[in-house]
Amino acid sequence: MTNTPTNPSRRSALGFGTLALGLPLMGAAINSPAQAQTKGKGLDLTNKADFLTALQKMRGALDERICMGYVKGLYYGVVDDRLTPLYGVLGGTFTRYKKLPDGNFEGRTFEVAYFTDWDTGALLENFKNPYTGETVSVPQTRMGPSTIIITPDGLKIGGGGGLPGMKVSHRFLPARVVNNDVWIVEESFVSTPPDFKGPKFAYNEVTTMQTTLSELNNPKLMQTLTHVHYSVVVSWRPWLKMGDRPGHLMGNAAGRRLEKMTDYPAEYQEWTKKYHADVWADPGAILDGKKG
Repeated sequence: MTNTPTNPSRRSALGFGTLALGLPLMGAAINSPAQAQTKGKGLDLTNKADFLTALQKMRGALDERICMGYVKGLYYGVVDDRLTPLYGVLGGTFTRYKKLPDGNFEGRTFEVAYFTDWDTGALLENFKNPYTGETVSVPQTRMGPSTIIITPDGLKIGGGGGLPGMKVSHRFLPARVVNNDVWIVEESFVSTPPDFKGPKFAYNEVTTMQTTLSELNNPKLMQTLTHVHYSVVVSWRPWLKMGDRPGHLMGNAAGRRLEKMTDYPAEYQEWTKKYHADVWADPGAILDGKKG
């Protein structure tokens, strides 16, 4: 297996905010639980500026440090309403943000992800597709760096880019607050339009981030300890060679934000040192456009 980027995943495009277009968020009523539990205690999560501050502390950081995180999970095939276990996934992200004069945040971000054996967790190089019986080569995924803009009204692609030919929607749901816990849900939907010339594609992702009011309201903290859970429904990956067989993939994963490289899972550290040595040595240089 080489470290050549192949088959960029929609997880890298949309999960952790690597590439997305924003739709308006903030539909909370003035007397929502989020405001009731935060009024007078720090951030008012129904206020757009405060919501952006909270979101940025959960997704990245208020300063320009390198932000890191990972998710680890499993993928199933779904055919005729039946789930078939297929393989695992372990993906990590690297991002650096800066605050813009208008108060929004611009980020540079990239992802390195690996597919793994369902039972052992070992890195997959070949996979026997249970639907076709064919053994296929399994790629690694490395995508980016890409530029994003985080605003109170959603995510935008820096430089006026987009996903040509695709229908895209993205939004954050209003914060949910229970005692000291805060959850923010991010929805991403991508699909080919009805008149699209070529293979049909659809990607639907829901990512849930969780942290605490205590950390969000602490002005000394530039980022929070955020736990992440995501679920995805996506068209067959091309490398599975499913052809026009009906069905799709369903993925489920969880992880968290990290403070340093050695906080990544041990296997992620091992594989990244071996196959993406430049990432392990200096992810900041890649984010800054000096490498990669």
